Amino acid sequence: MTLREPSFDLRTRFGDTVYQWWNTLISVVPRERVTWEFFQFEFRKKYISQRFIDQKRKEFLKLKQGRMSITEYEREFVRLSKYVRECVSSKAIMCKSFKDGLNEKIRLLVGILELKEFVVLFDRACKAKEFCKEK
Repeated sequence: MTLREPSFDLRTRFGDTVYQWWNTLISVVPRERVTWEFFQFEFRKKYISQRFIDQKRKEFLKLKQGRMSITEYEREFVRLSKYVRECVSSKAIMCKSFKDGLNEKIRLLVGILELKEFVVLFDRACKAKEFCKEK
């Protein structure tokens, strides 16, 4: 599917304003440049302010588990991470950022494992939380 095909229903997803903007833009752009990545770049440039991205960056950098469950923390971490790709540019960096925001007991238990896979780290953090409850 390309972004010029009718199966990509831009009007339904984003409304008339975005639909009209996109049709104007692709009318002057070579066909081979019209990709999903191109759309995302142009959309962000047009509709998402730098102030909004800076705000999300601050939220991400301040994010700690606190009173959230590990699942809630993981959900918020992933949601905010899309605004700070450079802060999660590799699996190892992503894991370190996630681990650093965990509550101390859980962070200490999973920290010694030096995990580099986010899904595995999340799973071990959940298990560490259960272990802490048993003690």
